[in-house]
Amino acid sequence: MDRTETQEIAHIKARLAAEIEGFDPACVGHGFADWNLATLAAFRAALIEPERRPVNLPGGITDEAWAVARSNGAYQLLWLPWSDEFSLAVESRYGLVDINVHGNAIPCFSSV
Repeated sequence: MDRTETQEIAHIKARLAAEIEGFDPACVGHGFADWNLATLAAFRAALIEPERRPVNLPGGITDEAWAVARSNGAYQLLWLPWSDEFSLAVESRYGLVDINVHGNAIPCFSSV
């Protein structure tokens, strides 16, 4: 692993840690604290060591993103280095396909 990859992974982990730290279950979503706490627990349990994965983007473009959570069999949470945001991708016979659900990690993760 080179220095750039190490820095990217550190950046991803810092973003995730800040999101988890700032997560207020009484205020996110519709404010159902029990539901939000369960979402946070599922999110934390799904986190993995970031790993590079090819992702298919609109327009027939393929690029490299970072998988940050285990796949649930249909979807995977990615970090897109070129836009510094998280994304939800669907698993397909052609690999991961970005489905344009972008933003912070927990809301992307919890959208499915």
